[in-house]
Amino acid sequence: MIKEFALDPEAITSSYREFCYFTEKFGVSQGRVISAFPRKWRKMVCESALREHQGKVEFSRIVERLNKLGGDIVFDTGRPSGDGSQAWIDRALAEHARRPFAAIISATAVDHPDVLQKDEIDEENPRFRSARQRAVPRTAKALVGCAGFLIRHARIIKIVDPHFDLAKPRYLRPLEQIASLLQGNQATVEIHRSDEIAEDELIRRFRQYAPLLPAGVKMQLHLYEKTQMHNRFILTERGGLIYGVGLCDNEDGGGAPDEEVILMETEIRDARWNHYSKALPVAFWP
Repeated sequence: MIKEFALDPEAITSSYREFCYFTEKFGVSQGRVISAFPRKWRKMVCESALREHQGKVEFSRIVERLNKLGGDIVFDTGRPSGDGSQAWIDRALAEHARRPFAAIISATAVDHPDVLQKDEIDEENPRFRSARQRAVPRTAKALVGCAGFLIRHARIIKIVDPHFDLAKPRYLRPLEQIASLLQGNQATVEIHRSDEIAEDELIRRFRQYAPLLPAGVKMQLHLYEKTQMHNRFILTERGGLIYGVGLCDNEDGGGAPDEEVILMETEIRDARWNHYSKALPVAFWP
């Protein structure tokens, strides 16, 4: 559900108004992020703005706004910076060939099907358009796939579902999907669920599935009074999603065939993240 765009620093610095027009369209909650490519992308924006507006208030306004862009907007996915002696567009095209962006947004026209000129950027452009809400089949792959971009680049993944129970295959399969996205990562998967089942029994159930986790991935179990929980989420440091039915699939049949998944607004994600960061785990593995 989240598109990563390479954004030419020179495409957004002709004016403060232009800078705001572009950057306001990005953020995990918008379904679009600016790739932190190259790693000195922010510095390149500053340099471009300085060339355009040296000695003017416009420059300081752009820099001030740039410094306020969080990691949920300018998103670091660990891409290498490429050959620093090359022009930005050549580096972006080389990186796109290695690991594709959703598109490359350029300050100038480039004859490439995956490059959008900055004047083409609006909500009507299908390459730029994003989906902040989606109906998906309730398969483990589809449910987790909606959060895949966030999960792959997270250090902490909070699964919030009052009924999450690894003894039931419909919950186990989504966890296996999450684990598959974390191969080679250092991360912690936190399960936040209700205490409607005895704590000792839940610990026993979760313990036997801990070996499913890839090397470097840990799991924690957090319990809450049943009356304190209702909504279902996947939360990470930089974004989150709301699940209507829950983080369980319907691959065995007998339940709702589809699920509605919604990207969370930043303020709501922050509130839920803080709420589910207070309690200590009752158990953790390994």
